[in-house]
Amino acid sequence: MRSDKPFYYYLKASAICLTIIAAGVVTAFLVYTKTLLIPLVISVFLYTILTQITLFLKHKFSFPSWLALTVSIVLCAAFFAGVILFTVNSVGGFLKGAEVYRQNLIDTIADITSRLHQHGVTLDQKFIETYLRDLPVFNWLKNFGSKVFSLVSNTTLIILFMTFFLLGSKKAPPITNPAIKEMLSNVSVYLSVKLVASLATGFVAAAILFGFQVKLAALFALFVFLLNFIPSVGSIIAVLLPTPVLFLQYGLGPQFFAVVGLLSATEFVIGNLLEPRFLGEGMDLHPAAIVSSLIFWSLVWGVPGAFLSVPITASIKIVLSKIKHTRPVAEFLAGRLPH
Repeated sequence: MRSDKPFYYYLKASAICLTIIAAGVVTAFLVYTKTLLIPLVISVFLYTILTQITLFLKHKFSFPSWLALTVSIVLCAAFFAGVILFTVNSVGGFLKGAEVYRQNLIDTIADITSRLHQHGVTLDQKFIETYLRDLPVFNWLKNFGSKVFSLVSNTTLIILFMTFFLLGSKKAPPITNPAIKEMLSNVSVYLSVKLVASLATGFVAAAILFGFQVKLAALFALFVFLLNFIPSVGSIIAVLLPTPVLFLQYGLGPQFFAVVGLLSATEFVIGNLLEPRFLGEGMDLHPAAIVSSLIFWSLVWGVPGAFLSVPITASIKIVLSKIKHTRPVAEFLAGRLPH
């Protein structure tokens, strides 16, 4: 028995080293091919939502298959076209007033500096104004137009992939593999609930922002809708994003705290009370696994990776749970540590 122990440890060390090397190769492959893989993965997830809408129209309203599929495609296309056009118009309107916002910020800093000077605190106002005038954030916002163009080009690839999926679905046999069926079911439920929750959060945020006449209210409401898809940190960023504009507009008055408090309450109620109730067990992922997947996929695929981190990780977990040797890894992702 003793003679077998060194060989056993050698095999175990070799397996660990090979796993690390394979993980590095897969990660490099994901980074290198992200231009094509990101639209492909988004197409797969959108296809699952489209399938669920089609089935709902067929069973609920007795639509024929071709009509249910046509209505589903039109609804999805209209929704995403509206989001893209709304984004472009909102960003364009903001960029037109970028210099005005910069000047408002400079005036606010000057007012704060004068108030501090009355209390014996001296600040170099010229240095601060020079720094604010050279602040690169406005240049980054102006470069956002290229990001929008990239989004439109990726949308073209997504539409192309979706066309192939839809054409192939007519000839494809029904899915019988339990792992694939569970994966598609979980992902479609997650994305559908997340879409409805994000829309509800966005509409409530828009009502709050427009009610208080906050500048750029439409743009911030759009960001609330989009950021709600990013787990954990998305809702925090959505609340913090309008605070600079609120500060410039209201200072630290009651309106500032009222808007921030109402936005925080909206994110908490919908994200932590209503959304989990409809998701049930959800993706069966531990919060630490969700945060880790968010960090990993954000590093690999950037912003799209942050949006897709949860459904991708949940899909990988389902596959791992169906394989005997990788089942402990799936349990680990769910927060159930092996004994």
